[in-house]
Amino acid sequence: MSLKVLVGCKRVIDYAVKIRVRPDKLGVVTDGVKHSMNPFDEIAVEEAVRMKEKKLAKEIVVVSCGPQQAQETIRTALAMGADRGVHVEVPADKMATLQPIHVSKIFAKLAEKEKADVVMLGKLAIDDDSNQT
Repeated sequence: MSLKVLVGCKRVIDYAVKIRVRPDKLGVVTDGVKHSMNPFDEIAVEEAVRMKEKKLAKEIVVVSCGPQQAQETIRTALAMGADRGVHVEVPADKMATLQPIHVSKIFAKLAEKEKADVVMLGKLAIDDDSNQT
């Protein structure tokens, strides 16, 4: 059995960074702050790579929704062993309006278009705990 695996990878502020609240108290400072792949999504990518090593998966496609910088997250997943990456570009000024329902609809369409057999996601995002990637 060879499966096509779709893995979600969210770009978040790095877990080791000390978070600072914006002066307007409407969020956190993100400019000039190190970002990385959500650690729980890293686990999902690692598991997909294990599946490929066991010949259970034939292709791993990683997906990230976000600004142009989200491509760094995709490159990280490719370096871990993913075969291909899909970047759904969302301009930085529109990121605040991107809600879990939007991300889930994007993933559903991509899973259908890619003919994915398995969709893997991290259990939650460390930046907002909203169980989305």
